Amino acid sequence: MNRSVPHASASDGTITGPLRIEPSVRALARRLRAGDVAVIDVLDLDQKAAESLAARQPAAVVNVRQSMSGRFPTGGPRVLLDAGIVLIDDVGSAVLGCKDGTPATIEGARVMVDGDVVAEGARVDADALEDLTTGAIDGLKVQLATFTANALDHVERESDTILHGSGLPDVGVDMGGRHVVVIAAGYRHREQLREIRRYLRDRRPILIAVGDAADATLDLASSPHLIIGDVEGVRDDALKAADEVVLHDPHGGPTGQARVDALGLRHTTSQSSLPSAALAILIAEAGGADVIVTVGVEATLQDYLESAHTDASGMFLARLQAGRAIVDAPAVVQLYRHRYSPWTLVALVLSALLALGAAVWVTPGGRAWLEDVWATVVGWFGGA
Repeated sequence: MNRSVPHASASDGTITGPLRIEPSVRALARRLRAGDVAVIDVLDLDQKAAESLAARQPAAVVNVRQSMSGRFPTGGPRVLLDAGIVLIDDVGSAVLGCKDGTPATIEGARVMVDGDVVAEGARVDADALEDLTTGAIDGLKVQLATFTANALDHVERESDTILHGSGLPDVGVDMGGRHVVVIAAGYRHREQLREIRRYLRDRRPILIAVGDAADATLDLASSPHLIIGDVEGVRDDALKAADEVVLHDPHGGPTGQARVDALGLRHTTSQSSLPSAALAILIAEAGGADVIVTVGVEATLQDYLESAHTDASGMFLARLQAGRAIVDAPAVVQLYRHRYSPWTLVALVLSALLALGAAVWVTPGGRAWLEDVWATVVGWFGGA
């Protein structure tokens, strides 16, 4: 494997670094290092994918296609710009023919190898992003129509599962009357987990991790009670820590069956066409959970439109079915911001009493009064 070298950025904005080329953003993010030039082939870069790239701190991201095509306002470009990462957009497919690890130079919107221009597109800055966002708003009507059609399709195919819990896997985890946290590897899911640590300590809820989010759940919260989805990218220690694993891919892809078999883990499968996070919410709702807290799960209109349309509509329906039990992690942060543990309150009361006692002691009259009180208390217990 070629080792990355620190990137150089000149005063004119020139950047140098090795090219890292991968069709899958998910796979690319795993091997990116700080200073690399990430080459992706993604139409409408969403927040989740952009966050996974930004976390690896590449020098730049070069997209073969448009990161915001105009269909709807995508959040990925904003994530990269806020992280200080250069984004070169719509460069064409020629750059995919370069050898992975080849040192490259970015000048303006051009990508150069050995002095030759191998790709050229548009450099997305704050002004360009504002223009793209304004133009993309007009595409929302079309996307909403598609979203609605997919929701109706889910209702037709999965109505019994959504409304009555028919066909949901038996996970063997008692959720009745409990708080349940569903953690998906979505936008800011790690940050959200850190923000609700006080809630997790106080409530000790059931933790359901969706696919790759199992790693973050183990690292930042606790052992997941249930992992659901494609577990191919989940660490062995996270898989072994779970009480139950449900293998599931709504699109019929590989789910990691060979891995769980090799590890000898107890597991079941689901053939539902609903997204795994939606299935997790329905399992919690059918299991009698009092509160279902979602982490990294779609909650806004933009989140739904950025997701694959079939997945987004399924998630929307699952949230409707869970109804008032659903609470998003940012809301939990607000609720717990001013809560204190009982021990903290005891410490505050004792501190106040000590401060009051010290204030009384330094006054002549107060000292005499305290001495009288002390003598009386000692007398009650038979002291001299």
